[in-house]
Amino acid sequence: MALEIDVPELENEVLNNAQITHNGTFIFPADQEITTGDLVSLIDYHRLHIRPDYLKDRKYYEGDHDIMHRPRKAPYKPDNRLVVNFPRKAVTSFNGFFIGTPVKIDSDDKKADDYISTWTNVNNFEDVNAEVSKESSMYGRSYYFVYQDESGNPCVVPSSPLDTFLIYDDTIARNVKYGVHYSYNVKGEMMVSLMSVGQDREFVMNGKSDNYLDQVGVYALPYPIVPIIEAVENEERLSLCYDIVTLIDALDKAMSEKANDVDYFADAYLKIINAYMGEEEVKKFNENLRDERMLVVNGADSGAEADTQVDFMEKPSADETQEHLVDRLVDYIYQIANVVNLNDEAFAGNPAGVTLKLKYQPMKDMADVKANKFKKSLRDVFRCVFSVVPGMNPDVWQGLTFRFTQSTPQNLLELAQAYSLFYGKMSTKLLLKQMPFVDDPDEAMAEFKKENAESQVQTGNMVQQYLQSQTDQQKGGVANGDNGSSGKETNSTTHQSGQSVGPTK
Repeated sequence: MALEIDVPELENEVLNNAQITHNGTFIFPADQEITTGDLVSLIDYHRLHIRPDYLKDRKYYEGDHDIMHRPRKAPYKPDNRLVVNFPRKAVTSFNGFFIGTPVKIDSDDKKADDYISTWTNVNNFEDVNAEVSKESSMYGRSYYFVYQDESGNPCVVPSSPLDTFLIYDDTIARNVKYGVHYSYNVKGEMMVSLMSVGQDREFVMNGKSDNYLDQVGVYALPYPIVPIIEAVENEERLSLCYDIVTLIDALDKAMSEKANDVDYFADAYLKIINAYMGEEEVKKFNENLRDERMLVVNGADSGAEADTQVDFMEKPSADETQEHLVDRLVDYIYQIANVVNLNDEAFAGNPAGVTLKLKYQPMKDMADVKANKFKKSLRDVFRCVFSVVPGMNPDVWQGLTFRFTQSTPQNLLELAQAYSLFYGKMSTKLLLKQMPFVDDPDEAMAEFKKENAESQVQTGNMVQQYLQSQTDQQKGGVANGDNGSSGKETNSTTHQSGQSVGPTK
């Protein structure tokens, strides 16, 4: 009897020699070189399975939600399509909080620190970081692309996951083995760039064979790693709005139905009963019911004593139920997205510092996780940059520090009171570190000492000038007294009343 063995299902999908994880990460054997067949298979998988999800994320960010593509209602029915574009608000608010204050990059190497300051300005690195951070929130991941310009200077630009992906090796370290970027030229041909450590291979797929790539060039790369660097939103590569899309769709539908109800009540049907109209007139109104928006009925008893009714037909109102649904959806959307709702009643007036921290804590926790991921990516960016800078220690990237400062509202009065309370009981440097508006405590202390020294010098100069002026006045007074008494003999005294009291012996 054959022994049946349960074989567990593989977590990763297998495509030729590559594996594809649940979060769309490609893994390739470390001891094998990729073939053009494997490369085409991975590009096709990215185009057909991963890219469509990214395109939907982008559509939602741009306000093109599913409700805009639902079947149209009959022409005579209200059919509003309202879009509450929370994805854009969430991405913008979170990234303004996360990286609205530019990342502070420091190095103990003075030469490297000066170069970083110049290089970040020349390459608009603050804007590059903002774009990469925004795309990572939209799609769950994005990329930095380091290259050299015509003069050999290192440059960096954001690269979208819509046409870029990385292939990692299957070691426990998950090192980047290849970077892939594809696009289409004016002829409709796919252009593919396959980057590895040391070289960039260029391919073209001319359309005659969808499974064949022609190599058109090989270029040397001077970087110690693949110069396409991934920046992720979280370890799962989930976008900021990944798990609230259904709530957003429900909110769009609820708001649209509320708008439909408003239109319905504006175009309500007029109901007329027992108005003594002729048969032909009643028939005319009822045949054009939708256009006339009027219903005329003569009751069975249409005599003089029959009651005439003229009013509008109304359907049952569900306004209260709709309002409860909208409020609940909005609350859940903010809670699950971990984005602060600034319209919350907790922000009314001047909330205490503890209240602000509690409201911002979920978003801050999410920002801290993202900051740790971005620090690794930024180190790899500068690892590539410093490897091609003449006269620079290529290992200086290892000592770089990156400081992310979230723009959380602060109660400055409470901070000032805390500073005064602890002043003298702990080091000034430690106290300054707790102040969110102090970027560099050492620099702040140095500036404070410099200002104090200048103030003391100014005070000393003022005191010296005052003493000098007093001395000059005193000297001037003594001289005048001597000059007034010289050549004269005092021979009498004067009484307090000013009269002479006789000669002095």
